[in-house]
Amino acid sequence: MNPRSIIAVLVTLILILTAALLVVTWGGDDDDAADTATDTTTTTLDTTTTTTVATTTTTVATTTTTIPVECGGEDDTATDTDDTTDSTTTTDSSTTTTTTEAPADAEDDDTATTTTVVPTIGPNDSVSTIGLGEVDFGMTIRQAEAAAGTRMIPCGPVGECYRVIPAEAPEGISFLVTASTIERVDIVAGPITTRSGVGIGSTQERIVELFGDQIETSINDDSSVDLIFVPQDELDAEFRVIFTIRDGVVETYRSGRVPQVTDADPCAGL
Repeated sequence: MNPRSIIAVLVTLILILTAALLVVTWGGDDDDAADTATDTTTTTLDTTTTTTVATTTTTVATTTTTIPVECGGEDDTATDTDDTTDSTTTTDSSTTTTTTEAPADAEDDDTATTTTVVPTIGPNDSVSTIGLGEVDFGMTIRQAEAAAGTRMIPCGPVGECYRVIPAEAPEGISFLVTASTIERVDIVAGPITTRSGVGIGSTQERIVELFGDQIETSINDDSSVDLIFVPQDELDAEFRVIFTIRDGVVETYRSGRVPQVTDADPCAGL
């Protein structure tokens, strides 16, 4: 073989080896690019998934159903609440349900608790010389709320003398508060009666028949008549039940401690 042939063969071999190296190098680069693309896609998916979970965890919906009342005002009797919790209160005509939710960052969604309180003032309760149902004269607002199973709503500014109505109770009931305690209840409508069954619409004759000489009579400036029941029991000596009669039947009545119960408007001038 002459020198030219040998050189031609060598050049050919060098070209073949160079081409082979280039093919191997390009294949490795493609694999790395593919791996990089795969890693990038995986990272993107992981990031998207994490963001979705975080959004679901921190979304909180709160619904509050308020209680319609006949009167309202400054209310300093509400129970203290923890700033770290949200409360949802739903009230119907028979029960008050309070749901306390855990803070939004709580780990367990099952930490919410529900307490159902059934109001104790109902149409079967009665007025006596010492109170209405479970609410006795001399109770503070908080004690009365606990006994009645419902909030007491102020009918005006809270002060030395003011009225409250129970949020959940039959119509026509209001309590008089003086010196921070309940001292009188007024019934102006509804089904509530005394223990003897006297209520709105009862006749004057029926009251005299039931209580006889325990009744004192007083004529008012508007020509209505007050029939005042005076207890014989010494323990009830400071209490009265007063029935206001118009056209021969009970228009309104009240029970409470003297002198608050005997004054038509005990808060006047206070």
